[in-house]
Amino acid sequence: MQIPEQLLRSAHFFAGAGGDMCGFSLAGLRPTFAIEVNRNRCQTLRLNFPQCTIFEGPIQQVTLSNYPSGNIPIFFITFPCDHYTVAAHMHGTCTGDSLYLEALREIVLRYPEIVILENVVGITRFLRVMETFRALPLYYCTECVLYGEDFSLQRKRRVFLILHRQPFVFGAIEAHRLPRPGKVLQNYLERELPLPKIPNYVYTRLDGTPSTSGKVYRDRPRIYDPEQQEPVNLFTNADRDKSLFLVRDERAPRGVRPFHVREVANLHGFPKSYQLVGSERQTMGMIVDS
Repeated sequence: MQIPEQLLRSAHFFAGAGGDMCGFSLAGLRPTFAIEVNRNRCQTLRLNFPQCTIFEGPIQQVTLSNYPSGNIPIFFITFPCDHYTVAAHMHGTCTGDSLYLEALREIVLRYPEIVILENVVGITRFLRVMETFRALPLYYCTECVLYGEDFSLQRKRRVFLILHRQPFVFGAIEAHRLPRPGKVLQNYLERELPLPKIPNYVYTRLDGTPSTSGKVYRDRPRIYDPEQQEPVNLFTNADRDKSLFLVRDERAPRGVRPFHVREVANLHGFPKSYQLVGSERQTMGMIVDS
C-alpha cells in the first residue's frame, strides 16, 4: 500500500547541516520545514532540499505563520548538545539550557503524530529535560540508545526518544539496520583527493613540543590505520580536535594527515551527492555537529 504524501512530511528543528533530513529522505520521507540559525548551514539545506521551507534564524522568532501550509505529522528535534556533553562536564559547563522548552512549544502548538528527539547520552543526567518528554501528556514514549559503529565505522553514541500518539511496540533495530558501507577505514577514505592542508600545530601535537605561543598539548594525537576494522572516535569540536585524530597516509610529509571533510561526511553516512556550503572550517564544523 502506498503511503499518502501528506503522511510523509517532516519538520526539523535545529537542523544544522541536515543529517537527520538526509536520513529521512533516504528512508522515503519528505522534509518539509526546517529551522536553523547558521547561514552556511541554511544554504546547505536549501541546496540539498530545494522543496523544503527553511526558516533562517533563532527558534525563538518562529511563529505558526512561518510553517508551510498543511499538516506535518513528524517532528525531528535535536537541540544543541554543547551543555550536555562529556567535554562540557570536564570544563564545568554541563549546565543544560532552555532550548528544549522552545522545542516543546512547537510540539504543543502543532501536536504532530510522531516526535523524535536525539541528543548525546549526557542529556539523561538532566531529569527535568528528560521527564518533560518522557511524561508529555497525550504521547507514548519509546526510548533507545543507538551506536554509530552499528551503522558506520564511527564510534558515536546517541539517545533517542520517540514520542508517538498511538500505542506501538517497536521491534528490534537489527531488523532494519543496513550493512555498513565498508568494513575497514579505507572504505571511507578519499585517496583520490589531494592532501588536505596540514597546519603546523598538527606536528606540534605529534611531537609533544611547545607551539610558537608556548602551548603544549596535553593529549597526543590518535593515529588511525586505513586497514583497521576497529571503529574510530572522531571530533566533537572541529577547531579543537583537527590535530587530535589523524590517519596514516604515505603521501603526507610525516606519514600522517588530518581527515578530509568528505571523509568525515562519509563516516557520518552522508551520500557522495550531498553538497556542503562554506569554508573547510565551516563545513567540517557542520558535519561534526550532525
